[in-house]
Amino acid sequence: MAKILFILFIFLLTSKVSSQEYVKIHTKAIVVDMHNDAIERHLRGQSIEIRSKRGHVDLFRLRDGGLDISFFALWPDIRKYQPDNMFNQTVRMLDSLTDIISRNSDRVNLIENPDDIEIALKNDKIAIGIGIEDGAALEGNLEKLEYFYKRGVRYITLTWNYSNEIATSSRDEICAVAANFGGLTEFGIQVIHRMNELGMMIDVSHSGIETFCDVIKTSSKPVIASHSGVYTICPHHRNLNDNQIRKLAQNGGVLFINFSPIFLKKVFGKTYARARKMADAIEDSIKAGIYNKPFDRPAFIHSHIDPIYPGVKDVVDHIEYVIHLVGDDYVGLGSDYDGIPLTPAGLSDISKMPNITKELIRRGYKQKAIEKILGGNFIRVFKTVCDTVTAQ
Repeated sequence: MAKILFILFIFLLTSKVSSQEYVKIHTKAIVVDMHNDAIERHLRGQSIEIRSKRGHVDLFRLRDGGLDISFFALWPDIRKYQPDNMFNQTVRMLDSLTDIISRNSDRVNLIENPDDIEIALKNDKIAIGIGIEDGAALEGNLEKLEYFYKRGVRYITLTWNYSNEIATSSRDEICAVAANFGGLTEFGIQVIHRMNELGMMIDVSHSGIETFCDVIKTSSKPVIASHSGVYTICPHHRNLNDNQIRKLAQNGGVLFINFSPIFLKKVFGKTYARARKMADAIEDSIKAGIYNKPFDRPAFIHSHIDPIYPGVKDVVDHIEYVIHLVGDDYVGLGSDYDGIPLTPAGLSDISKMPNITKELIRRGYKQKAIEKILGGNFIRVFKTVCDTVTAQ
């Protein structure tokens, strides 16, 4: 009931689509976001256990957005390797997230298998999943993979922006940093096999093309890209090209669309970067005593990016491209909220997620397809990956 009321409220404020149609579809659907970085923000002192206007995600705004399942990513920052190693950073984030779940057991449940999802939904609770964003957290040790599995982690993003003991990243592959090898390492192949055995989802977001191809060849289970986009629309190394999307679909996997404006629109990233550099130059001149006029940095940057600023329609353009290329069984939502500096217009935080459904309805998508996109495709993959008799 709470979910219906929140969705109806948001809808009446923003939509011209029939409220009955909208509420019916969005309420019936299992709504899933495959990737947010809110726990990192929580550890910086911005609690996600209270309603807030800061950041993009908290437990209250998850409910406002009609979320049924939300995956929280644990991101160990390799740039902070000293004094904390990657494993210890990840464990500290995991400890914090599990404490949050425990303190809020009246509203959220940890999910480790499909049965947990059914229990959470039956009890009107938000299901919280756990992912690790960067396999460097394993530090080349399969025992640490077992440790994270036992503590509830159900997907691992194999790399972040930097290559690690498992594989090469998309950033390193395009920069030729990983000239000595490309794709999965021997340890990486072991990781893929063991994740298949345990029932953990393999995430190829941030992976290089060679890594992606190796994973598709090696994995016996469907693979996910938890927060990526379509390269043809926006040619960024973090996005998947047509060939990758086809292979992902043949594998039975899903591409979950990232909301970062930089990954959504072709010209936006360069325009944004250029505006920031111009703002830097003006600020330097102010410090040097050369420029003495009032300067509003955010307003200056926005004056350059607002004419091309992406919105809800751009997110759905990526969804629609995947559907036209391979069908509606292979796409979902992976916002990357609290991990992106900017959000699309109309999707300022997780509470605005219903605007995706509104746009899909506006474009003529029927209930069955919308239910797949919002969460049904994730449920299929999760059930397939968890269906293993060798997990211990």
